[in-house]
Amino acid sequence: MVHQNSKELKSPQYPKIYFWELLKVVPLLFTVLLLFACASAPKPETFYEGRSGFALMAEGAELYITAKVQSVRPILDSLTLGGMNGGELKDFLDVSDVLTAAFFPPTDVWHFYAAASGSFPSARGEIYFGSSKSWEKKLSAAGMPYWYSPQSRLSVSLNSRMAYLSDADPFVPPPGAQFPQALSALQKGAVLSGWMNDPARAFGNVAAAFPVPVTIPAKRMLFAVYPEPSGQYSAVLHLETPSPAQAAALIRAFALAKLALAVADFSGDEEIEILSRAFFSQTPKAEGNVVILNTGVMEGKSVALLFNAFSVY
Repeated sequence: MVHQNSKELKSPQYPKIYFWELLKVVPLLFTVLLLFACASAPKPETFYEGRSGFALMAEGAELYITAKVQSVRPILDSLTLGGMNGGELKDFLDVSDVLTAAFFPPTDVWHFYAAASGSFPSARGEIYFGSSKSWEKKLSAAGMPYWYSPQSRLSVSLNSRMAYLSDADPFVPPPGAQFPQALSALQKGAVLSGWMNDPARAFGNVAAAFPVPVTIPAKRMLFAVYPEPSGQYSAVLHLETPSPAQAAALIRAFALAKLALAVADFSGDEEIEILSRAFFSQTPKAEGNVVILNTGVMEGKSVALLFNAFSVY
């Protein structure tokens, strides 16, 4: 869901980081937010006046995602990455409302942006950052001050209601990212949503392990996750293919995969079974060049597994 200057940032090479990986990159920062969030910190409200959500993110990212944190806690709490799980970020998640993020390929200047709204305790943020040798104050291209840590390559601007983060200048000049109009309809009632540009490679790595490999000729994937009365979730994916003919061909490929799923042996591979059933247990449909795929009802940990699978390259 996020470009690197070839001269200045040639080394080291950074791995791809998605929303859930951001949570493990900055746990120390989140502790700081809880203990030292600052009443006198910079106030970017005037800079972002009239903008919110994806408009706070930069254009051209590979992945965009936004989540209503309290509504997706079972998903976030089930994420396990790099030996760290979402439960270890409980304190930060407890005071967060909405988190929106954008992630760029690792060869780009900006790797990620994130904006979190919440009720961060107001206290001694400026004192903490100002007295720490790990943080230095910088001025953004927009003239807004922020704090930067060279060691973690993390930039932060925060106040009692908002936190802006990036691995470079955290302030995105207007107008920001323009989200797909088709996403508006999907977001109604959704607790997590977004889109991925050029998802073919990510999906291909997942599909290679399925009973019948499926190639996804999609140029963009929209997604949304909805709460179910049972306390579980369901998700919908819109795969935008180059043409109606390719959408029809993809529908046929999914039909074959569904037949294979009925006789597949998943013994000893629960994760592949969960992913296979999420993609192939329901019958997809095509609307023009768009293939609409419903996952059916899933537990939070299964939704987390679905998103983790797409984050692996």
